[in-house]
Amino acid sequence: MTSEGSWLQRHPTSVSVLLWVLAAALTLATFLYQDKTGPTQPIERTFQTSKGTLHTKFLRSENIGTDLAVMFVAPVPEGVTATVKYRRYTSGEPWKTAKMAPMSVTVSRRGSTEELEGLGVRLPSLKERAGKYEYFVYVSDGTGKAVSFTGDKPIYARYKGAVPTPVLIVHILVIFASMTFAIRTVLESLRKQGNYVWMIWATIISLILGAFVLGPLVQWYAFNVWWSGVPFGFDWTDNKVLVELVFWVFALVMNLGKRRARWAVWLAGAVTLVVYFIPHSVFGSEYDYSSGTGRGTTG
Repeated sequence: MTSEGSWLQRHPTSVSVLLWVLAAALTLATFLYQDKTGPTQPIERTFQTSKGTLHTKFLRSENIGTDLAVMFVAPVPEGVTATVKYRRYTSGEPWKTAKMAPMSVTVSRRGSTEELEGLGVRLPSLKERAGKYEYFVYVSDGTGKAVSFTGDKPIYARYKGAVPTPVLIVHILVIFASMTFAIRTVLESLRKQGNYVWMIWATIISLILGAFVLGPLVQWYAFNVWWSGVPFGFDWTDNKVLVELVFWVFALVMNLGKRRARWAVWLAGAVTLVVYFIPHSVFGSEYDYSSGTGRGTTG
């Protein structure tokens, strides 16, 4: 027996704590990735001009009743001007333009608020759930033709109903717990004598609560629908947690009683990892202004 193996056997509590900490750290890393990716996250980048550097805060999600803030955050180099060209996505209506001007705005996201000052515009709030703007931001430093920040690709911003902060926070915390249980289960299954079956149960129960109870509640507040995945639609956010649940139930079945199939746990863990590396809200709810109907929303 190696000294490492002997230490692991002599300090089971310490090993368990370390594995829980590792599981929580990996979960946090995946959540930070989710927070920075996806089509509804603000665009926060830099844009170089001959007059200096611009720092963007282009919102891509907002609550109905609140104008959409599109701005360069102070300090803004002198001599730089910008305009926004926008229209409702899928409407086919003519483009409108708005010139950026000095302004301050309060941005709210996930229960936190941020006071911003700089150069920007406010696009009028849309009234339809999952209604979208498409817009371009053109920047001029006075030395030539105005340049589009995103080239020939528009930026999309989606509107939703306001979700109560307590509901959203509890939903996020339970999903976080479910992911932590999932990773911890995989880590425990790597140990030959690991006691991981109860962890599979914990993963499944927390996943059902977070993704199939609280998740639909968030969906209802935001888009006035409870579920927009299979069999009612193809929303990836709903469908990916459904796939995740199927694989964890399979892992449970393969490890009931005296049966032990660690490979089934590893498979469920791999699927979970893939699920969490799919950006949130991909192929999500969207209102079609040309038809007056919506996908994953009642509009």
